[in-house]
Amino acid sequence: MPLDAFWNIMVQWYAGELSCKILNFGKLFAMYSAALVLVVISLDRHWAILYPLSFTSAGQRNRIMLWFAWIGSLLLASPQLFLFRLRTVPGANFTQCATHGSFPEHWQETTYNMVTFCTLFVTPLVVMIVCYTRILWEISKQMKHKNELSRSKNDLISKARLKTLKMTLVIVASFMVCWTPYYLLGIWYWFQPDMIHQIPEYVHHSLFLFGLLHTCTDPLVYGLYTPSFKEDVRSWARRVGTLLSRKAKNSKQLTGSEVNIKDFTSVDGQMSSGITLQSVF
Repeated sequence: MPLDAFWNIMVQWYAGELSCKILNFGKLFAMYSAALVLVVISLDRHWAILYPLSFTSAGQRNRIMLWFAWIGSLLLASPQLFLFRLRTVPGANFTQCATHGSFPEHWQETTYNMVTFCTLFVTPLVVMIVCYTRILWEISKQMKHKNELSRSKNDLISKARLKTLKMTLVIVASFMVCWTPYYLLGIWYWFQPDMIHQIPEYVHHSLFLFGLLHTCTDPLVYGLYTPSFKEDVRSWARRVGTLLSRKAKNSKQLTGSEVNIKDFTSVDGQMSSGITLQSVF
């Protein structure tokens, strides 16, 4: 996000072609990895709640899914390394990092953007909706036996699953809220390129940065649903407050103070007097 914001401020590209390719590859890779890891979390929640007896193989299964998510992100983002290049405006001292000229026909660019849209937004969203629809259905069936569950140890397990489900639903909702406006604008542009002149440029950049904000909200959501998070925050705040108040108190006491030493013992044990040391802070 800072690199992209700095690029928007500078307008043109000054960092060379290699940096141009790496930055755009890194941006798309980060977006893919965030979306595909959400898919892995959704599948994990799905199996944990619908098939709780399969927990023995969950660790190995999740490692395999995570490998697929990261390798898939690398492969899906790799075309950026070949599409983005430096383009200099003829007769002007202006260089930009763009895909201009990488697609012989406009329909090819539209196809590439639609494939990216489907793999980056539609497919993960569909998988998450299917997983959580089935999870909600399973939980609704369990709630019918609420009285029986409340008298058994399974009640604690049910509450833990429900809390985890709420956390992941919030993450999925933030994914939809953050990215939907940007992709709606993108679809409009892909089929009607002239619309770019109808909407201010800062709107495009703002919506893209708002979409990237999704990856920043995930750690906050995880923290808020961690049982000890609030207590940890309170404890940290108390420690900081105590440290600041103690420092302010000591600074106030030492300001303008004088340390007078009338007598002190020398190394050989003899006493000396009449010496005054002043220390002003």
